[in-house]
Amino acid sequence: MKILFVMFAPYRTVQMQIATLSAFLKDCDCKVRYLEIIIFPGDIFNKYEEIVEKEILAFLPDIVGFSSYDMNYYFIIECATFIKNIHPRVKTIVGGHHASSVPEDFMPYDSIDYVCIGEGEYVLKELIDALSKGISVGTIRGLCSRGLEGNIIYNRAKNLIEDLDKLPFIDRSIVHAQQQEMDYLPMFVGKGCPFNCTYCANESMKKLYPNQNSYVRHRSPQKIIEEITQCKKIYKFNYVHFYDDIFAMDIKWLQNFCELYRSRFPHIPFYCLLRPEIAASEKHVKLLAQSGCQNILIGVESGSQKYRQDMLGRRMTNKTILKGTTLVKKYKMKVSIFMMVGLPGETFLDMIKSLWINLRIRPYSVQTGIFFPIKNTPLYKYCVDHNLINEERMKSMLVYTYDTCLNYGIIKRWGIILFKWLNSATPLVTNFRFSLFSHFLRIQCKKWFKKEIDYK
Repeated sequence: MKILFVMFAPYRTVQMQIATLSAFLKDCDCKVRYLEIIIFPGDIFNKYEEIVEKEILAFLPDIVGFSSYDMNYYFIIECATFIKNIHPRVKTIVGGHHASSVPEDFMPYDSIDYVCIGEGEYVLKELIDALSKGISVGTIRGLCSRGLEGNIIYNRAKNLIEDLDKLPFIDRSIVHAQQQEMDYLPMFVGKGCPFNCTYCANESMKKLYPNQNSYVRHRSPQKIIEEITQCKKIYKFNYVHFYDDIFAMDIKWLQNFCELYRSRFPHIPFYCLLRPEIAASEKHVKLLAQSGCQNILIGVESGSQKYRQDMLGRRMTNKTILKGTTLVKKYKMKVSIFMMVGLPGETFLDMIKSLWINLRIRPYSVQTGIFFPIKNTPLYKYCVDHNLINEERMKSMLVYTYDTCLNYGIIKRWGIILFKWLNSATPLVTNFRFSLFSHFLRIQCKKWFKKEIDYK
């Protein structure tokens, strides 16, 4: 069976989940290819028809799988329709957060045959087996399909894969070109997040699974070390970047990992993400520092404590945030901050508080996003209930960076954009270095002249 994965993405990177699925399917004797199409605000699918047609006719896949997030929805629908016209026998399936949370957005279209709900490894395996044998797919858990009379069958997600060590290492061969462009090695140590932030996809995704109490899982430290060792033989990289939403909540796991990492890779630093509450734990931070952690990325999201607690479901206090960031710097590690502006109900005073806490933290870098309501999250439902979403502007947006899709007046809209850049620029004031100017100029040059989004 031949499977082609297609991803419409706003910037070029290593798509870890697609590489995970590719490794699993290759172990099932499937042939897998990956087509990544970089899109930019203002693009329409017609621009990419020739690229897609060339790939389809060269490979003639049995299944085309699309990875969905809210902003590439229309590209997926139009691409699936185009593919069906040039290769009618192909089956199409959509996975990812958007499709898993709202399969009814996709299934009404005849060009979409299936939707995968939740983790896709064993759903795809069962689908491939059924198609190979010519038997019904209607009872496959985790798969939305159509019955003989055209009725849509919605099946509940499969159980989560609890033992991640049983999965193969990700297939970096299909993202080889992307990896070679990066100066770091992206890695996952596990899956899932135990918290319920109201704007985050994790909040709705965990509810899909029968065994949702096992949503947070970790690979063994030995497996992670083994994978990094393999990658060292193929790629050159300056550091390892662990992409997990929260790194190392389990102190025993962290102790084991840090001991192994320090002994095997004493000269390769790593970056990771922590919650402010974990960053405020000296035991965790000291272990990370001793094992080679160089940069800790922390989600603050809003500097207004009341807004953050009441609207975002993030209960930590500003005192905890400042304690955590101070502790990280005490152990000679960099602090990078994630911040949001343009949130529903956020006032100018709230945005000023966000800027003020950034100035107090004095971070190495700040990545500021403009809020985008992700479907089926509590904050999305709040926006719908309060008629806050500008559907036309939302449809045109492909990235969280440059504008708001909420129905704000011109002053509030431009104020949000201003505070986005003010927050991102705080290191110029608190941690000045000339490289920040060149970084900013590169981002603007790529945006306005090359029509590219730079997230490096």
